[in-house]
Amino acid sequence: MNVATILAAGQGKRFGAEVPKQFVEVLGKPILAYTLEVFQESPDIDAIQIVCQPEHKDRVMGIARDYRIDKLRWITDGGNSCPKSFRNAVFAMRDVLKDDAIIVTHMSVSPLVSPEDIAASVAMCKEKGCSFTMHPVRICMARGGGEGWADTNAPKESFIELNAPWSFRYGEVYDLYRRLEERGYVLSEADYTLGLWFADGRKAWYVRGCEAGQMKITTTHDRDLFEGYLLLKRKEAEHERLHRGD
Repeated sequence: MNVATILAAGQGKRFGAEVPKQFVEVLGKPILAYTLEVFQESPDIDAIQIVCQPEHKDRVMGIARDYRIDKLRWITDGGNSCPKSFRNAVFAMRDVLKDDAIIVTHMSVSPLVSPEDIAASVAMCKEKGCSFTMHPVRICMARGGGEGWADTNAPKESFIELNAPWSFRYGEVYDLYRRLEERGYVLSEADYTLGLWFADGRKAWYVRGCEAGQMKITTTHDRDLFEGYLLLKRKEAEHERLHRGD
């Protein structure tokens, strides 16, 4: 089984809206709905788990109903950080998923993920046990000192930009978190799964993502860019329809 775990527990404080940004509407539709529709339509996804804060469960269920997300099977309580929310997602599935199941994780506010990205992530995970989506770094980089200065060039060819979706064989990622729990390790806001994976002495395999998939809606500027992208796609579709004479 391939399960999409959609992280939708953020509070969106930087966004400044009355509701968390995943519930903000763009052209009349919540951002979360755009994201869910891609996974709903993906032939590589069998079921969906959404991680959200308890007070938003009814809102999530309403979106799933309104947009016919019938692959939604589980809603899991989120934590107070993204790493803790994913930890909750992993443990919530212990009595549901077999060790060879694949858990495909994505951010609710990254709605331009493509079906091709999902398929590539699943395929790589089946082969290697994990995968993440990457984009090459295109700009010049330097090592900053944190006080307004930089002192060392950082060759961009040595770095890649991490992105979602990221996928793991369920048994392996569960074992990683189980061992951390047994040691009494307390997750911090910086303890993203790939960092824990690296610290455990493992390699992470990557696939290159589509260009549009880099967008993550964090600010109102990002929302405006997303709206502009959607309007452009509508205009292109209308032009194509007129060209065909429909």
